Amino acid sequence: MEAPMRRLAAAFCALNVAILSPCALHPQRRSERPQFRAEILRGEKGPTYTLTNLSGKPVEALVFEISSSSQPARKAKKVWDSILEGNRPLEPGAGLSRPVFELAFSPLPDRIKVIAAVWTDGATFGDPASVNLVLNNRALRASEYEDAAGILQRGLSQNWTREQYEQAFRDKPDSGAVYTVRTALSATLQTAKTPEEFNKIMQILLTNFQRLSKQLRKVKPI
Repeated sequence: MEAPMRRLAAAFCALNVAILSPCALHPQRRSERPQFRAEILRGEKGPTYTLTNLSGKPVEALVFEISSSSQPARKAKKVWDSILEGNRPLEPGAGLSRPVFELAFSPLPDRIKVIAAVWTDGATFGDPASVNLVLNNRALRASEYEDAAGILQRGLSQNWTREQYEQAFRDKPDSGAVYTVRTALSATLQTAKTPEEFNKIMQILLTNFQRLSKQLRKVKPI
């Protein structure tokens, strides 16, 4: 009976170890390779923040959180979006650097980490609230481009004059799309001497707005 009793005692001992040490039942996973590196670096012209894409595919947008060690409880989320800024996505291994003062955060931040991302294939990383900082902003901007594109389409189909376009956009709320159209209309006084040249510029604006809207709606809010 001694051997069976020893085996039974050993079993109880192993069970106690498992209960007291959950890791015995659920071994910890090996930590995953980080997908982004975020740093705040000192420079001759002041500190800069650098965000580097360590993943294996291009990334279109990043959400990062900043704070200061002097006030660690105070944090802010910032967004970098290549589409809205008119830049190329960050390729694997590539990074972007900006002056810290652009973050408009006081006290000066010395801590930074990436908390969300949107890749060019539509995949996302991060909690839904953080990812939606990118996606909801994109949806708003897409609506602005679509509204402007609708006016441009109507103007082209009805062969509007410059004055008619100016009237159509005069009372529109300020947005990137509206500002672009107003600037282009002003420039055509010098650059478009004929109706054909003028219509060509309006068509270019329409095509660009439709393309941007399609890009911005590629990923839906979570």
